[in-house]
Amino acid sequence: MRVSLIRIFWIILVSILISFVYNHFNPNGLNLIRDERVLIWEDSSALDNSEKDSLLIEKNFSSNTGELTHNEMNQSFDQPKAIKIDFAYKLFKQNVKFIDARSVEEFAEGHIKGAVSIPFYGSEEYQSVLNQISKDEYLVTYCDGDDCDLSILLGDELFQKGYKRVYVFYGGWQDWLKNNYPVEK
Repeated sequence: MRVSLIRIFWIILVSILISFVYNHFNPNGLNLIRDERVLIWEDSSALDNSEKDSLLIEKNFSSNTGELTHNEMNQSFDQPKAIKIDFAYKLFKQNVKFIDARSVEEFAEGHIKGAVSIPFYGSEEYQSVLNQISKDEYLVTYCDGDDCDLSILLGDELFQKGYKRVYVFYGGWQDWLKNNYPVEK
């Protein structure tokens, strides 16, 4: 029995067409044309101006409740904001929760002290961890370094899930190590 090349061509063409249609209507479908993600950076002047910095996330120590002030509770972002090492360390010193977007294996080799592991690939498996995090809490996502975009992707995913105070630490684990900031294994 001889198979016609034209018949094979049509079967492949129809299969490709069906896969494109399925991908288009699937809510988790892949973009066929890559959208360039533009990062919005946190105002670096906040690092130099203690008044602005205190409005960002400084705890209200006068009441000793450890809760954010009224102004701070109302601050949310239009999308996750990118930050660099200096601002990330200020947030770390104020006990903001860091989320490691790298794989579980990389997290086990070492991570920012106190960080939780929510790998971007498989983040839906960590819903129980996310349920323990308040949507009003400030979060910092990070991954391996400048060339890693997992922290951006995870930050966007968290933002879509209702976490409106998400920072993306651009520079991530490599910058943290270079500065000899606290780590744990």
